[in-house]
Amino acid sequence: MKVRNQLLRRGGAVAGIALGLLLAAWSFGTALKASRGFLAGRLLSFKPAAFEVDCPAPAAAAHARELLSGVLNSPLTSSKCRALAEELRRRHPGLAYVKVGRNFVTGKASLTARPEAVVAPVLLNGTTAYLGATGRFIPEDLSGGAEAGLAAEVTGPAADAPGLASFLGELKPLLPLFYSRPVKLDCPARDWACRLSLADGTTVLWGGFEFTRLKILRLNEVVRDAALRKRAPFRVDMRYFREGKIFVSSAGPAAR
Repeated sequence: MKVRNQLLRRGGAVAGIALGLLLAAWSFGTALKASRGFLAGRLLSFKPAAFEVDCPAPAAAAHARELLSGVLNSPLTSSKCRALAEELRRRHPGLAYVKVGRNFVTGKASLTARPEAVVAPVLLNGTTAYLGATGRFIPEDLSGGAEAGLAAEVTGPAADAPGLASFLGELKPLLPLFYSRPVKLDCPARDWACRLSLADGTTVLWGGFEFTRLKILRLNEVVRDAALRKRAPFRVDMRYFREGKIFVSSAGPAAR
């Protein structure tokens, strides 16, 4: 009899615990569903009463304000945020970063955008373009106006050119090192075998984009030596610089 009573008490305790767990699980599930519904409602019903724009490019900032003003007091979902960002990028390809956000505390929408740094303006198949730091050819310069260290022309079907962008960025501060001022850089996009024209009429077949500073110093040396025997302009072939070879000859009419 005593054993049966103990078993009954234990069974009752287990049943009580199980019932408590079931009630707790039901309460948690109900609360979770309610919170999900609340959050979903908040996300879907977010209607900005105001907005903020953080963009240093005036033209892009103006278009950003125009886009955000069109969604004031209207539902602003995450997909709508992405669509607004994509639309601003479409209008301004010179932007490297665009993000549209929502602040559920202040009730404001925000747009942050940053332009891509421009290395140099270039003449791309006869049309002015801007070479971005990533190698993109951009139809606008939103970064504040990159100065042209020298005229650069690219011909042929050009995709992104990160190698050329890196080279021009490295070359610009080194231009004063040349014995004669560089005036033009011609680059065929098919192989990037660029040709540099100097103010004294000398033409330099530059070769690869590496060893830029060393190439300039060696160019000055070989031209100085050649000038002891011949007069400028010269034709200097540095395409085999990696093998330690530089060829110098007098510039004929066809090479100028």
